[in-house]
Amino acid sequence: MKVTELAKGVYWVGAIDWNLRDYHGYTLPGTTYNAYLVIGEKVALIDTTYPGFEGQMLDHVASIIDPMKIDYVIANHVEMDHSGGLPKIAKMLPGVPIYCTQAGVEGFNRHYDTEGWNFHVIKNGETLDLGGKTLVFLEAPMLHWPDSMFTYLAEDEILFPNDAFGQHIASSERFDDELGTDEAMEHAQKFFANLIIPLAPKVLKKLGEVTDLKVGIRMVAPSHGVIWRENAMGIITAYANWSNGVSKDKVTIVYDTMHGSTTRMATAIAEGVIEGGCEAKVCMLKDGRYKGTHRSDVVKEILDSKAVIVGTPTLQDEPLPTVAGFMSYLRGLRPGRLTQKKKGFTFGSHGGSGGAVRIVEDDMKKAGIEIFREPIEVYYRPDKDEIELCRRAGKEIAEAVRNS
Repeated sequence: MKVTELAKGVYWVGAIDWNLRDYHGYTLPGTTYNAYLVIGEKVALIDTTYPGFEGQMLDHVASIIDPMKIDYVIANHVEMDHSGGLPKIAKMLPGVPIYCTQAGVEGFNRHYDTEGWNFHVIKNGETLDLGGKTLVFLEAPMLHWPDSMFTYLAEDEILFPNDAFGQHIASSERFDDELGTDEAMEHAQKFFANLIIPLAPKVLKKLGEVTDLKVGIRMVAPSHGVIWRENAMGIITAYANWSNGVSKDKVTIVYDTMHGSTTRMATAIAEGVIEGGCEAKVCMLKDGRYKGTHRSDVVKEILDSKAVIVGTPTLQDEPLPTVAGFMSYLRGLRPGRLTQKKKGFTFGSHGGSGGAVRIVEDDMKKAGIEIFREPIEVYYRPDKDEIELCRRAGKEIAEAVRNS
């Protein structure tokens, strides 16, 4: 894989993982571990790769310069998919200054044998002059680990924000306009939905700090996926909108079923949503029996929906395991942290005392979703009147969504 030039003296020297299919609890079509080389009078390497991929990175560096000529290493994030090459670099270049946050030092000490590593703890706004290239460091705690930071290349107006603005995708294309901006944005939305939602208030704060710097951003070069050169400000705007909860007139209905009763209810609710003038997205959870929707794809749909409706049968006085697992995942993401809240309710069937819908409703409240109405729970299979009740409930929430 050849290196890619972002600007004169600035190169992508990362690695592509074509085979990764599950990461951070969600599905993906491979990924990239983006590392960057900045060459002025001095040379800086920004981030590394996951362990086992550092050879690809060093081969890429060697195609440009002798890796022994690297003067500085910038470590924006401790997580091993970005720092896994550091032990080899530190051994190859004894005493090379490693620029990171104080939390980064603490994290590296917990991950690796760092004896002899030459840490330089950055201060917010500190600069590093490479001679013709100036790096500016911005602390970004909890985006998405305590140690995270951004690096900005002043002369070329390139932001290196590590995990922010990234996407998990393995591709031979390095830029958004090469992959296709719409496709890149789809992957970025899934990345945000599965990793960044809990951090939405911090995202808005950091975006404000970046804006206050009054610097141009011509390119955004994240640590995963393609580099934003055509739509650099577009992805920043998208993060602001997603963090604020800006959504479509859309309702996502997510459920699982045992013998089809909950499916009939979900279908009726969706028909009501459509009749009420909103987009309906129906997602049956994937559990091995059917080619359903993986939870990581469901939350991507929820991100740009104004309402989410969850259905489950009752099994042994509890929700189905697929639904219970999904709700655990959703609670952790806490979409209620978005500025604009989402509405929702629960539905389902049972063959005994029921009650699973109340458990799911409680989980929805913990996730920050505003409960729109009482649950709809039927005994065994829904009759004609209960199907009509589901349809009306779908129409009512659609009307509430359109008027919100």
